[in-house]
Amino acid sequence: MQYLEQLKSKVEEYFPLFVKTMVFSVVIYFVLMTNQLTNPYDGLWEYSDYTAGRWELSLGRWVWLYLDRLRMGISVDPLTSLITLACFSTGMLLIIDLFGLRERKISYLIIFLFISSASACISLSYRYMSPTFGMAFLCNVFAGWILFRLRNVILAVLSSAVFIGLGMGLYQANIGCAGIVILGALLLLTLRDDQSVKSIMQNVGKAAAAICGGGVLYIAGLNVHLAVFGLEMSGYNGGSSYSIGNTLRNFPVSLKRTYNMMSDFYLANFYKSNVFQEQKIYLVVFICVGLLLLRGVFLLWKKNPVKAIIYLVFLALVPPACNAVMFIATDTGVSMQMTASISLAIPVMLCVDAVLEEKGKVVYLFRRVTILLMAVVLYGSIYQVQLDQNAMLEGKIATTTLAQQIVDEIEEYGYLDTENRYCIVGLPAGNPLFDVSDMYSKANTYAAFGAWWTDPTCTRRSWQSVFSHLCGVNIPICTADEYRSIQADEAVQNMPIFPEEGCIMEVNGIIVVRVG
Repeated sequence: MQYLEQLKSKVEEYFPLFVKTMVFSVVIYFVLMTNQLTNPYDGLWEYSDYTAGRWELSLGRWVWLYLDRLRMGISVDPLTSLITLACFSTGMLLIIDLFGLRERKISYLIIFLFISSASACISLSYRYMSPTFGMAFLCNVFAGWILFRLRNVILAVLSSAVFIGLGMGLYQANIGCAGIVILGALLLLTLRDDQSVKSIMQNVGKAAAAICGGGVLYIAGLNVHLAVFGLEMSGYNGGSSYSIGNTLRNFPVSLKRTYNMMSDFYLANFYKSNVFQEQKIYLVVFICVGLLLLRGVFLLWKKNPVKAIIYLVFLALVPPACNAVMFIATDTGVSMQMTASISLAIPVMLCVDAVLEEKGKVVYLFRRVTILLMAVVLYGSIYQVQLDQNAMLEGKIATTTLAQQIVDEIEEYGYLDTENRYCIVGLPAGNPLFDVSDMYSKANTYAAFGAWWTDPTCTRRSWQSVFSHLCGVNIPICTADEYRSIQADEAVQNMPIFPEEGCIMEVNGIIVVRVG
């Protein structure tokens, strides 16, 4: 009853903040939701009707099977995206509560920074699995929250382990969200005067027990499901490399990669998370936030040098905590949909800074300048996700229009028949009729609808989905092997580009259209 009363109190306290966060979310993702936008990869392939099965289980995502059946495999916006955004919003409110932030303006800034991130936007673009991303995020953040909120140590560790296991069973890469939240909480504890070195190390042990316990529960659940369905782990994204021995063998290399990934995400230009990224805004952010956080070292040094060193070590562990999945799947790279924990790093570090003592005019002014800088970052993030949504919309319109013209031309050539099979060679974006604005080139690659992967397996699936999902036309696309063979055919390579005369011809019983 005591816990229920506390829960009621928390709901009443944070519900207005949740509502405002959801309003903000709807405003910035309105284009995506109202136009049923997806990325041109898996988001387009699976679209609105998909239920996770043997493939997802072979990737180690066994909890995903249950979540999809709860949703009956239906992924239609705005409901689907609202579910995901509600998970993100609730997770961010848990972080605000964990750090005890009372200043609402700072709370809004911290929450909105994550909600408007490119990591959140790409999660929504995988509409068929965006609630899976959202629930994985929420489970991992809740694991960090409950670990430090429950007074009973055993119950706290067990509960945290359960949610870490569930989170990994949904999407393994989001284990970094638990890592950065737990690390942030440990930084907070280190700054408190009532916490001794012994109690800090006990909390480190508690965190390690929860993470290890979560891993054990995840593996146990996975092995049971693999045995029941008679499956083995897929090698996709390093899934088959999961083992303690593999993690230990590759630990030094994986540790280095976590720092490289953090640097690449914020300082390189491959991942576009902000319109001001090329102006090195994140370099300034790291300097400002870093200096503010380093104040903690000096404040602690005067009281307890050992705690100051522990605090500094915790700060150095931010990249490994965010990229914890690299220690598990040592053979995989990091795709943008795996970066939610990296986008969470700056908001969590701002939470840590918010609880530091503020003494002196210099510190006061520097902190205000940093907050103003973060407001600029928020502004740039909002407009980056607008660019990404616009690229998906423009690309979808141009691709659908082009596909419909191809259908009309196939009919004119007398080849339109459901008994035929087709091969569309090239990408929509490579065709002279494909027309988009300059904003298209400023978006992230995942948002460049019409410029999908050129691998025959992926290309044929994207074209099939365009005709089936966007045009509503039954145009059976040939197999990947046939597609590969046709692409290599010299006669096909010399064909004119659609819509020129001769851009459609029959090759070995397959109707070939050269688009680009």
